[in-house]
Amino acid sequence: MWNYYEGKSILITGGSGFLGTAIVHRLLTTTSISRIYLICRGGTEKLRMRWKEWLPDGTGDTLCDPNRLIVLDGDILLPNLGLSEPELEAIRNTANIIIHAASSINLAQPLHRISGTIIEATEMMANIAFTCKMLDRFVYVSTAYANTYLYSHSSEPDVRVDEEIYGFPSGCDALEELDEVRSYGTSMAHEAEDFPWPYAYAKNLTERLLSRRFSGSDEKLLIVRPAIIGPAQSLPFPGYSMPMSSPPTMIAATLLLFPFSRIKIATRIDNPDYGVTADEVPVDVVADRLLCHLAMGTTGCIHAVSGARARGTFEPWRQSLMKLRRIPWELRPTWVKGYWKSPKQHAISRLFAIFGTSFDFSEEKTISMYQYMSEKDKVDLQLFKQIDAVDQVSARVEDIRYVMDRFARKSWWAWLILLLFYFNFGKTSQTSRYAKI
Repeated sequence: MWNYYEGKSILITGGSGFLGTAIVHRLLTTTSISRIYLICRGGTEKLRMRWKEWLPDGTGDTLCDPNRLIVLDGDILLPNLGLSEPELEAIRNTANIIIHAASSINLAQPLHRISGTIIEATEMMANIAFTCKMLDRFVYVSTAYANTYLYSHSSEPDVRVDEEIYGFPSGCDALEELDEVRSYGTSMAHEAEDFPWPYAYAKNLTERLLSRRFSGSDEKLLIVRPAIIGPAQSLPFPGYSMPMSSPPTMIAATLLLFPFSRIKIATRIDNPDYGVTADEVPVDVVADRLLCHLAMGTTGCIHAVSGARARGTFEPWRQSLMKLRRIPWELRPTWVKGYWKSPKQHAISRLFAIFGTSFDFSEEKTISMYQYMSEKDKVDLQLFKQIDAVDQVSARVEDIRYVMDRFARKSWWAWLILLLFYFNFGKTSQTSRYAKI
């Protein structure tokens, strides 16, 4: 399977980010690729600084081998990525694969603020792809929550989402929606459908636009939908994470600092303590599913998820989190009947809108692929979640502390709670952080 990448040339956006770093590390340490073109604002020095913070000593320098990794100082918000004509020509003449992983993950921003980094940047990447003479595949990293609007159309507490492109009941046209977003900062479809965040709608629209763009060459398009990406279970090393890019870590930090004993969460599930689920998937599982499906020729959409087999339920996760909480009163949910935009719930619950929901993301394509892979190809693959989400909460104390410190810089009450209750919580040097590696 890994032989597919031998001699290949790959363009990656978002390669310095949480998932992107895992993908780049996997490619450079496992395959015989010819080269990776990596788009990074600030170029090589910025990339080295970022990897020095999150990877063990020397790993970033090893990855930055100029014979295999060509770092281009570019920006997905600029025309043609802000690259020079010679740089673009090199990509157009040699790139076999484009992996577009760069994106905004800001859940609070309105659609007109994030459409540039999600929708327009992907349109530009597709335009570049169609000028690449040697292009075999185009990979877009979306999200499993791109179809969360299905929750409002279903009466089931656990909503099934399959690996397919979903259209809206109104039959909206993706190009017309794009024109509306460009003209008005929103669209009729966005206003009509119940998405938890504009981010999810932007990903949904982008998927449909790509499906339309590649309709004549759909064998080239792969859309990867990760669930909530969490720390690695194995690669590049156990616990690898970039905390501010890990929603579960940010949620854990938020609730540990939450000063009250009750938080209202809207749900329609009858037994929410154990009926509400969260699909947190290790970042290396996402990276390996993407690279394996790409190598095996999978087209269309695939989910990179823990799935019904390995997703977590609310109450065991809460109990595990409370073992870390140092505020002397326990935090418990007050479940209120309603949907994610219900004003009855706390603002934190409205931001992390899927708190009170449950989604059953299918993973049949990965299961089927795995069954047909050789035993040799399966060695060391991280295609399925093997770690317990509850145990992982206690294993990310340092990451949680990192997020807490960032919150404390912007909020006086977070700073005060941190000072009073969490003074030494999670405080270790980066040297000790990687001592076990």
